[in-house]
Amino acid sequence: MHTQSGNMTGSRILVFGAHPDDIEFGCGAVLLDAAARGAKIDLVVLSRGEAGSHGNRSIREKEALKAAEMMGAALHFASTPGDTRLQADLEIKLLAAKEIRRLKPDLVFAPTGHLNQHPDHRETSRLVRDANRLARYGKTPGLENWEPHASRALLFYDISSESSGMDGLVPILVDISSQVEKWIDLMKCHESQTGSLDYVDLQLSRARTLGIQAGVNSALRLYSEGPLLWSSIETVLSASGPRL
Repeated sequence: MHTQSGNMTGSRILVFGAHPDDIEFGCGAVLLDAAARGAKIDLVVLSRGEAGSHGNRSIREKEALKAAEMMGAALHFASTPGDTRLQADLEIKLLAAKEIRRLKPDLVFAPTGHLNQHPDHRETSRLVRDANRLARYGKTPGLENWEPHASRALLFYDISSESSGMDGLVPILVDISSQVEKWIDLMKCHESQTGSLDYVDLQLSRARTLGIQAGVNSALRLYSEGPLLWSSIETVLSASGPRL
């Protein structure tokens, strides 16, 4: 993938999340910035958070719809076994691959897949990795009715804890300084989850720490499965390394 700055009009991003708030907490600020640059964003959520300690299915659906509206994103709830029951089996991989073929994204986002987190996050990471490949294989059984599609890159985002770096992923820091205030409002759409828990403060603290390392106000860390390719040495001037 060639990494460039500038206008994203015409670009499409497809983001998968296990629960209604995962995307907003994990990479919401990045998506707000992409939307402001003209990107079209689709969200596929694999459960309604019905097994959570706070809120219920109806409340969490409404919260997710409110957040999607704030991002200008299209929200799709997938038909799956539901919260705490997600498994990276062939059926759900094909479901995700169909969404990739149908929506034809340039970028696909998924949670990181390390072990020390909610099992639904880990399973979602695994199934989206496989689905992203199945979507581009021309003769994948079960996908014959959708034209094959190869996204330009698959990127991963942290939710409740950071990737350990042991899974071969390449970290990428994204400056989100201009989106922090709107990101706070976005996360607060999920009132059932933020009322008694410090999720917002946790995410802001992480972003501030990463920002200090990079010499900006706030940053989020994404991950790539491999090295990203700059279109030329000139485009490197739009980026900067961590200021340790």
